[in-house]
Amino acid sequence: MATQPEQSAPQFEVPASPIDLPSIPDVICRELRRDIAHGVYKPGPIRVRVLAERFGVSATPVREALRRLEAEGLVSLRNRQIVINQLSLEEMREIYTIRGELEAFATRQAVPNLKADAEALERLERLIDDMDSFERSPDEWRTANEEFHWIVYRAARMPRLEDIINRLWVAVEPYLRLYVTTAGSFRTAQEQHRKILNHLHLGEADEAAGVMRAHLAATKELLSRSLDSAE
Repeated sequence: MATQPEQSAPQFEVPASPIDLPSIPDVICRELRRDIAHGVYKPGPIRVRVLAERFGVSATPVREALRRLEAEGLVSLRNRQIVINQLSLEEMREIYTIRGELEAFATRQAVPNLKADAEALERLERLIDDMDSFERSPDEWRTANEEFHWIVYRAARMPRLEDIINRLWVAVEPYLRLYVTTAGSFRTAQEQHRKILNHLHLGEADEAAGVMRAHLAATKELLSRSLDSAE
């Protein structure tokens, strides 16, 4: 009896995945989040029409972007008015307490990857040297400081954690820019940066995480004193 030839499995073409381009609300949300963090927009009312004119779009994508920022706690809808939120002292302390735990965890996860990445370690060292020279330039110092931290956190290779940390950074960044301007605070932070880098070189995950937690706790106390005085 003749056997039937084996039939090969049908071949299907896998459709090409579409390029994941950001939508207009995505772009507006990202730009506004950055501008709020950098103090371009201060706490208080903000008009949808003015934002729509800035981005050259209708009010619809602007409102969508603002709804996303409202979900992140950066803005509020009050009596049909959009308001950029101002943190209370208690809210700021809560955010820094959460940041301390999350960023210490991210640091611990990043250590094995950074220890094996000589280029990243060299970049971290150069940033610390740059920050030494930026003592009288707070904005440049904070930019270098931000890059230092994010090199560490991205090395954890945990995008969801990175996204959560980023949202918490944005919420407190305006206050950091407003109040952390003293050379003394920079020098203390620099000592902690060097300790973190040393632990990264040695592959000491728990120690690096511990210094990161202490670093954020010190910043929380500095901001607490400044906000308390302002209030």
